[in-house]
Amino acid sequence: MYGREYNDQVFTLEASGGLINASLIMRDRETDSYWSLMTSKVIAGELDGLSIEELPIGSKSTWKEWVTKYQQTKVLSVNGREDAPIGYARYFRSNGGFRELEASENRLATKEQIYAFHYKGKPYAVAARKIEGGAVFKIGKKQLFFYRPPNSAMYQSSVAVEGESFELVDGVWTEKSTNAVLDLENYRFFNTEGKLPIALGGFDTFWYNWSLTNPDTKLLQP
Repeated sequence: MYGREYNDQVFTLEASGGLINASLIMRDRETDSYWSLMTSKVIAGELDGLSIEELPIGSKSTWKEWVTKYQQTKVLSVNGREDAPIGYARYFRSNGGFRELEASENRLATKEQIYAFHYKGKPYAVAARKIEGGAVFKIGKKQLFFYRPPNSAMYQSSVAVEGESFELVDGVWTEKSTNAVLDLENYRFFNTEGKLPIALGGFDTFWYNWSLTNPDTKLLQP
């Protein structure tokens, strides 16, 4: 999830129709600039080179989970008809990338699911299977914590936060400096005092999408 404000101006973004390494490129109506999801930068147009602000608030969900939480949800339609299902099932079942694209390096398989992010200007990634049940990594003086439920489905969003010290105590993940604990029902840290670890920018994607655009990615190992 990215911000769309710059110099006190809010930009109107829409799909450009273009892709880079099978990854979406957005376009703003105000300056006709092109915003890349995988580089976190504007790559062409009046705003070329602008770093996009990452907002750590995005999450994925199934319709069943969403409507259970938000029972008054309204579904957008066109001419009274809801959007028809799109045939991505074969793509998700296959080991190959979009239009036969493959990762250029073999540290991970082409379609390995990862959590990818930029941290202090550098690209990082961690394999989704490595963070099932929770995993802690140290970068500089900070610790990064990631979590996915064991055997989780592809649509499940990863938890990604930054803190001082994470610890698994009696089956519960805790960030010690804030005393925040991980709520396994809602996949969020909570604390009755309101103190929480910092949510980390980034998103779940495939290795080939990210690594082809960010070839100098550092791959985290627990």
